[in-house]
Amino acid sequence: MTRALRSLTSTADNATVVAAAPPPEAVALESDFVVILAALLCALICVVGLVAVARCAWLRRGSAAGASPRQALANKGLKKKVLQSLPKFAYVDGGDPESGFGSGAGWMVTAECAICLSDFAAGDEIRVLPQCGHGFHVACIDTWLGSHSSCPSCRQVLAVARCQKCGSEIN
Repeated sequence: MTRALRSLTSTADNATVVAAAPPPEAVALESDFVVILAALLCALICVVGLVAVARCAWLRRGSAAGASPRQALANKGLKKKVLQSLPKFAYVDGGDPESGFGSGAGWMVTAECAICLSDFAAGDEIRVLPQCGHGFHVACIDTWLGSHSSCPSCRQVLAVARCQKCGSEIN
């Protein structure tokens, strides 16, 4: 009788062991669920990264647009009246300070026009920008200043904002 009881209990134990193991379909379902969750997590990380990059680009674009009034003016050309008021001189070899053109006049002495890259010749009309002292051929700098209001060499803004009421310069 003990033998029969032993075989019954061992059969019953095996039955519970077999019943406790999950079927293979359940294991496959769990692994699919883990793969789906991992894919969703990766997608979420990618979306968060793209949002961060887009936000950074948006902030950089906004800060460049609203930088400062002087920098905003640098992309606009000068009016012809302002352009004609800029000083111009006849080039003299060596930059003679007696002639009003050269280092004595506050001009940065260079031997060539930074726009067309050709050397200045005696008698060439040179326009000197008052804010920075850079000199250029009149035709070259007038073309440049038609679409820009900054020096092509140092990018210093030439247009000065004036008060509508009193006419004084606004810094």
